[in-house]
Amino acid sequence: MNNTSSEITYIPYQQHDEPARRAALTKVEFSLKGFSDKDIQVLGHLSEAVNLMNPIYRDQFEPKMPSVKRAVASLIQVANPAQQISLKNYLTILTLQNSPFALLPRKNHLAGLTKDDLRSLVQKAGNASLKADYEIVEPFLLDSLALSDKAGFYPPDMTEEEWKALGDDANIVNASFSRDSGKVTKQLNEEKYRVALQPVIKHLRAAREHTSHPEFRVYLDSKIEELSFGTSESRRIADYMWIRHGSPIDVVLSTALEVYLDNWKNARGSAAGVVMVDDPAAKTLLHSFTEYLPTLERTAPWRHRKMEIDPAKLPHLRFVDVLNWSGDYVNSPMTIIAQSLPNDEWVTSQIGSVNMVYRNTGKAIFSLSGNLQAEEFLPRKVFEDFREEMFEATQIHSALHELGHTTGMMDPDHQGKQARDYLEAEYSPLEEARAELFGMFAMPRLAKQGIISEKTATAGHYGMVISMINGLKFIPEQAHVKARNIMWHYLTSNGGIEEVTEDGKKKFQINLQHIDRIVEQLLGDIGNIKSAGAKDKAVALREKYCFTDPMRPDVEKRTTDFPLGRGLIFPTIKRDGDHYTSELEYPANFTDQPKFNVELLK
Repeated sequence: MNNTSSEITYIPYQQHDEPARRAALTKVEFSLKGFSDKDIQVLGHLSEAVNLMNPIYRDQFEPKMPSVKRAVASLIQVANPAQQISLKNYLTILTLQNSPFALLPRKNHLAGLTKDDLRSLVQKAGNASLKADYEIVEPFLLDSLALSDKAGFYPPDMTEEEWKALGDDANIVNASFSRDSGKVTKQLNEEKYRVALQPVIKHLRAAREHTSHPEFRVYLDSKIEELSFGTSESRRIADYMWIRHGSPIDVVLSTALEVYLDNWKNARGSAAGVVMVDDPAAKTLLHSFTEYLPTLERTAPWRHRKMEIDPAKLPHLRFVDVLNWSGDYVNSPMTIIAQSLPNDEWVTSQIGSVNMVYRNTGKAIFSLSGNLQAEEFLPRKVFEDFREEMFEATQIHSALHELGHTTGMMDPDHQGKQARDYLEAEYSPLEEARAELFGMFAMPRLAKQGIISEKTATAGHYGMVISMINGLKFIPEQAHVKARNIMWHYLTSNGGIEEVTEDGKKKFQINLQHIDRIVEQLLGDIGNIKSAGAKDKAVALREKYCFTDPMRPDVEKRTTDFPLGRGLIFPTIKRDGDHYTSELEYPANFTDQPKFNVELLK
C-alpha cells in the first residue's frame, strides 16, 4: 500500500530479479512573490509549453506508452480493492518513469498481479479497445523486458554498417531513423512531431507578447524558429540567444536535449522542457567560481588546456528555482540536480555555456532521503562533523561539476570535432566522471582562496563518496553509474577512500592526506583520453575499473528502506479564464500533473 509521512508519499514497485523498492513523492516549493502580472503571464504560458513536450519524450522512449497507460487505467475500473492498489501503484511508477521502463536498471517494472488475474479483468471489462490494447501491453506488465539501447531512435535491427553509412547524418542530434523498404531513413524531430509542436509554439508566442525583456523576446523568437524547422542553424541561433538573453525568467525547451536515452551511440537527444527563475542571492558566490575558472583550467592535470580564455566566453553559472519540468527531466530513479547547456561544442567554444544548479528541486530531493545514506555509510564522527554542511556542499560540487563540462580541449589532431564523435558509447560515462572529478579537484582550491570554507570542501568530498556508494547498488549500465563506479574503484584501490568497521558495519572515510593527489591523477588520465578521442583507452579504463562491486548486496540490504526514485509534484498557476492569477495550486496526486495527461498529437 501507499504510505505517507508528512508531505512525503511512498509508492512500492518491483522489477524482475530486483529487490522490492519504493519511490517517494513530494511537493516542490516555488513562490510567485515579486513577479509582476506580465511576468506571471509569461511563466504560465511557458509552463504549459513545457507540459506539451512530455508526450514527445514518451514517444521517443517507448511508443507503446499510451497503450500501457490506457489499459491499466481501464483495468483499475473493474478491479477489486486490493487489485486497484497494485494497479494504481503501477500507474504511478509508470508516470514517474515516463515509460514502462526505468533507466536504472534498464528494465520494466511489474504489475504485481498474475496473468490469470489480469486476463480475468480484461474479460470483466468487456471492452473491445481494451482487449486490443492488452495484447500489446501484457508483456510490459508481466514479463522480464530490457530497454533497448536504441530506445525509439533507431530500427531495432539497425547495424553498425548502416550507422557508418549515414555519414554526417549519424550525428544530427535532433533526428531519428526508421526503415523504409529495407533502407534506413532520417527524419528531423521537428518534422516528425510537427503537429504536436504547434500548441507548444502557440504558448511560446503568447509568452513572447507578454515579456518586457527585449532579449528574452528575441530568444523566444529563435526558439519558435527552431521548433518550426529544426535546422542546425536555427538550433545554434536559439542556443546563442539563450546564453545571451539575461532574463531572470527562463525556459529550456527542445526536441533533442541530453543524449543519455540513446545508449547505443550517445548521439540522439531527447525531448525536454524546464521553466525556471534565477536565485539572485547566489550571484556573488557563483561569480567567484567562474572568475576562478581560468586558474583552474591553467592548472588542470590534463595536457591540452585552454591557456587563454576570453572573459566573454566564460560559463554563466546560475542557481535557479524550477516552476515546472517535463520530458527528459522526468526519468526516475535518476533526478537531474544540475546541468550544463548547450550541448553544441562549437557554440560553447565561441560564446561559453550556461551551467545551472536546480535549487528548489534539489531541496525537495534532499527532503526524501536527506542524510540517511551519509549516516549509514560514514563513520559516526564524520557524519556528525559534516551533516549540517552536506546539502550546500553537494550543491556547490554540482555547480563545479557543470563548470567542469566546459573545460579542456581537443588535441591538435582532433580540432573541429567533438569527443563524442570518437568515443561514441564510451563518451557519456567518461565525461560524467571527468566532471565529477573536476568538482572534487576544484573545491579544495576554492577553499585555499577563501571562496568557500575547508569544511565545505571536505563535506563536498564526502557527498561524492555517498553518491559513489549509492551507485554500487546497480549493475553499471547507466552513464552516471558507470562514472561513479570507475571513480569508486580507482579511489579505493589507490588509498583515497578507506574502509573502517563501526558497529559491525563497513563504513568509509576519506584519506585527507592523499585524496586530492589521487583525484588529480585520475582526472588527468580521463582529460587526456577525451582530448585525444582515444576510444581504446576509454574502453581499457572502463574494463579495469567499472564492474559490479562485491559490496553490492550489502549496499542493497542496508538501503532497502531508503526511497529509490523521486516523484516531484510541481504547482500550477491558477487561471481565471485566459488570464493567469498570482496564486499557485498543487494537484491532488502526482499523476494529476497536466504534463502526464497530454496526448501526443499526430
